[in-house]
Amino acid sequence: MDQEQIVDALRDWLDKDDWHYEYDAENHVIRAGVILDCKLRNARVFIHIREDDSYTVNIISPISGDPKNMGELVKYVAMANFGLVNGNFDVNVRTGELRYKTYVNCKDLEKLPDQIIKDSICAGWYVMEYYGDGIAALAMGFSDAEAEIKKAEGPDED
Repeated sequence: MDQEQIVDALRDWLDKDDWHYEYDAENHVIRAGVILDCKLRNARVFIHIREDDSYTVNIISPISGDPKNMGELVKYVAMANFGLVNGNFDVNVRTGELRYKTYVNCKDLEKLPDQIIKDSICAGWYVMEYYGDGIAALAMGFSDAEAEIKKAEGPDED
């Protein structure tokens, strides 16, 4: 699939699923927002359609990590990333930006299935909700990574 076919498939799915979004044709970026069922409340969605027949979905947290709390936030993100199947958290330690990223390689595909599109977009949304309360607590310095990961995932069964 080429870049325009990917754009068309993504926009078709977003339209069918009744998303409100904007498409920046010059930069090949789709922008939207999602409402989260956690203390973060919402997140921004950026879908970057790349020239190499792929795209990335970034779900960006509305709050950034405070520099003095960055160590705990990075530790939490590392613990959350362990075992994730589709995508991962990224944190920029210079700016505090936190996002969940998925990548889809469309090379050699004739059609981009709706389920792949849904999974690539919704995986980050769901994971951001799942870990969102911990992200909020850590970004504000109200807790520590170990306590928040236990709240999100439950106690270790080891």
